[in-house]
Order: sequence, then structure tokens, then C-alpha cells
Amino acid sequence: MATRIEANGLFELTAELVSAASRLDKFLSQKSLPQPSFDAPAPAVALNTANKSYYDARSTIVEAAEQLIRLVRGPRDTLLALSFEHCASASMQVVLKYKLASHVPLHGSTTYAKIAEAVGNGVTTPLVERTIQHAASFGLFETIPGGYVTHNAASSLLITDPDLEAWMYLSATIAYPAGAAIPKAVEQYGVSMEADEAAYGVSINRKIAQFQRFREPDGLKDHEMFARAMRGIAAGGAYDFRHAVDGGYPWHLLTNGPGHLVVDVGGGPGHVAMALAEKYPSLRFEVQDLPETVQVGAKNCPDQLKKRVAFRAHDFMTPQPAHEVNGEEGIAYFARFILHDWSDKYATKIVQQLAVGLRPQDRIILNEVVVPEGGVEGRETERRMHDRDLLMLMNLNGRERTQSAFEAIFASVTPKLKLQKVHRPEQGELSLIEVTLDGNDLSTGQNGTNGHSNGVNGHTNGVNGHTNGVNGHVDGHVNGVNGVH
Repeated sequence: MATRIEANGLFELTAELVSAASRLDKFLSQKSLPQPSFDAPAPAVALNTANKSYYDARSTIVEAAEQLIRLVRGPRDTLLALSFEHCASASMQVVLKYKLASHVPLHGSTTYAKIAEAVGNGVTTPLVERTIQHAASFGLFETIPGGYVTHNAASSLLITDPDLEAWMYLSATIAYPAGAAIPKAVEQYGVSMEADEAAYGVSINRKIAQFQRFREPDGLKDHEMFARAMRGIAAGGAYDFRHAVDGGYPWHLLTNGPGHLVVDVGGGPGHVAMALAEKYPSLRFEVQDLPETVQVGAKNCPDQLKKRVAFRAHDFMTPQPAHEVNGEEGIAYFARFILHDWSDKYATKIVQQLAVGLRPQDRIILNEVVVPEGGVEGRETERRMHDRDLLMLMNLNGRERTQSAFEAIFASVTPKLKLQKVHRPEQGELSLIEVTLDGNDLSTGQNGTNGHSNGVNGHTNGVNGHTNGVNGHVDGHVNGVNGVH
């Protein structure tokens, strides 16, 4: 976890930047990896504990550079620069909506006129030229005098990485308009707890929850793209589910004593449960999700795991069904990326359904962002967390939560629950929040990573579409896409 740099002077920040650049250069040289380049993808460095020095140095460089820019610009020009950020959103909408990148060859160049001709739909050469020239000013595409354009490393990813392109497309066509509609949603509904009163619905002039819209016949394209988008931002990164499997939580300690059943609530096709089952052969698992989703999971479950990984259709807005356990065998209810989709009203309801059947030997493990207090994390990490919090607000009226916000939910259900520990993977940004009945202490391991009790951010939703009827409307939790989330 990168910590915030304290330097705030011109030469102090420059020294921080140079020092971190030296550390990053040393790491790359030792690993025989290429230097960062505008003309090539970033060095392939796995996000794990072994490469901590690389990611710490990179985070420091980004934070020091951004602080240096703000310092040199001064407060007035910093605000003025911020006031034009929406222009980048505008050009990205045109780039993604009309797939301009797909009409630029990966090798060689083309003209604005040829791009406009290929796009059609009333898109003119001047519009293409103005859009691409603006995009090039913030690092997307390279422009050549004479009306030519080529790809650079960033723009080429819109062609070579379709999952990332899907994320960018949804950001441009759904998130940008929804974000602009937040004030209008507040004017229309107040500070609402309902997913069908979120800014997303206001932006399309309908009272409808986003996942309900995605499940309509003409919304299925966005639903499918959403699945790809979640893969695009999660695979191998700070939100990869492997952080939860490989060190984010001391699962091995659950194998002590009479054993454990792990119930993966909203577990999608079971990718997390299957990964855990491979690693911990003495644990049993049950994956719960929509009927059609668990059918897919059961079909794809490897034969060697089928005796220990069961699948059951279940709506997490209702109480847990009875589970077959032996004697004092405990149950760990694992829920990944569930609560952040929901306002406090419904997050409390979800936790209540788990609490009502909890026994002294049972626990709940939530794999969620834990937003730290300001000034603890690096500024870049904090901004990512708060970006995603606003995404949840605009899309679903959900939220990312601080530790105290989680604790308020735990204290409000019956029976009361208590947060025991917050485990933070070294390079992950999702924490594992361990919860028991109030008065019990079944906690495992140390509190967080290196004594830290706060997690970080999160992201977004996965994709199986949990559809739960709430007050006459259908909201969706979507979790896990083809083994990524």
C-alpha cells in the first residue's frame, strides 16, 4: 500500500520524483524489463508482493508529478484546468461512440477524411479532425501535419484489448452522462436510497435501475459489454479476485478444528470458490446466485471439485437457507463486491439476512473496498476510491464505505454484529472484512497488512445480474465475469 508523500516544496517534490524514478529504473534493469515508453505497452510487471518496490515507486512518481504540476500552476490555473476536464469526456464520447480508433491502422497512418468516410452516420471530416486532435493533446493518438493520424501505445489498446475498450465505451456512453445528471437526480428525488432513482435513470429520462435496464431486450448489448468491461479493469490488477485467494485472508486457519463450509453469496459462476477449493482441499463450498448463473457454474465446475463445491439458487435479499454442517463445523459467508452496489437501506437488509442465522462459530467475510480516512493513502489511490464511490452513486445509488460506515451497518442489524478485523492484501485494493456475532471473537490473522486496518477501493460490479425485487422495482447485483472478478 503506497503511503502519501509529505513533500510539498518545489525541490522536495522534485527530489521525491527523481528518487522514485531511480528505484523504478533499478527494478526494471534488474528484471531486464524495458523502460516506460509512450510507444509501447507498460512493462509487464505482475501486481504481487514480490514486485512491491516497482509499484511503490510508480505510485510515488505519479503523486509527486501531479503535486508538482499543481504547485507550479498555482491554485487559480489548477481550478481553470479542472474546469476543462469535461472536454476530455466529450472527445472520448465521440472516439468511443463512433469507434474512431478502429479506423486507424495499427501500423502506418490514415487521414481524417478516410476515417470520416469509414464511420459514415453523418460524421464529417472536420468533426473527426477536431476530436482526434483534442484526444491527441491528452495522449490518445498521434497527429501528423498534413491531416494524418497514427496510433500510439494508448490508442492502440482500444483495438488490441477489447475488454478495456468495452470499459472505455461504457464510461463514455453511460457513466459520463450519468455523472452529469447527479444534480438533476438530487433535485428530482432528493438523496435517494433507491436504485431506480439514481442519476443513471435520470440521464435516460426513465425511472429504472441500471441492471434492470441492462436486462431489457434492447439493453442486452450493454449488459454483454459490461461483462467484458469488468474483465478489462480487473484482470491482473488491484481488483483481481486472486488477491482474496492468495494472501488477502488467512483461509488456511479455517481448516483447523471441525472444519468449515464457505458459502459464496452472490458468487457468480463460482470462480472464487473453485480457486479456493483448489488451494484448500479440506474446505467445502456452496455458491449462491441466480438460477441461470449457478447452472452455468455447476456445468463448468471441474470434476475433481464437484464433491466439495455445490451450487444453489438463492436471492440474497432473503434469509439464508438451511445448511448441512457437521457438529461444530463453522460456516463462513463470503460476499464479494455485493454491498457496494446498494444504498445503506438495502446493504443493511442483505447483512440482516446473514445475521439472523449466524451461530457463534460462524463468520461473515466481505470482500469490499474500505475507504480510509483522508491523508492515509497516496493521493492517486484515494482519488481512485472516490472515483468509484461516485460511480456507484451515479449508477445505482450505491456507495463505497469507510470502516465506520460498515460498523454502523453491523450495529444496526439483529442480532448485532461486530467487525473483528480488516485484512488488506499487500497489492490489492479490496479488503476482506471479518465479522462475527457481537461478543464473539473468531478473528484470524493480523489486522490488515502491516498493521493497517483500512482497505482501499474498489470498483465496480461484475456481471451475472442478481435480480431482486425491491419495492416494486428490480435492482441488479452483477458479480464475477468468466472467472475474473
